[in-house]
Amino acid sequence: MSHTISINLSPSLGDFVARQSAERGIDAYFETILRERQREEARDRLEAELIKGIESGPAVETITPEFWEKIREEGRRRLAQKRGEHV
Repeated sequence: MSHTISINLSPSLGDFVARQSAERGIDAYFETILRERQREEARDRLEAELIKGIESGPAVETITPEFWEKIREEGRRRLAQKRGEHV
């Protein structure tokens, strides 16, 4: 499903967008900008959660390669369960 959005830009911004979108087209230009912003927002949320974790106190388990494998296995198990696969 696509959405059509109309925006009014100042002449200088309109010229800038025209130059920036000349190669790929206006739709691709704005999609690229918006996807970059989505990634930035996701990164910001992740960083905030990591900071909360760091500030919550000392780790209860030593972080080792085995720890990460255990985390990955748990993630796979939960994904399989969500998909209705036998675990």
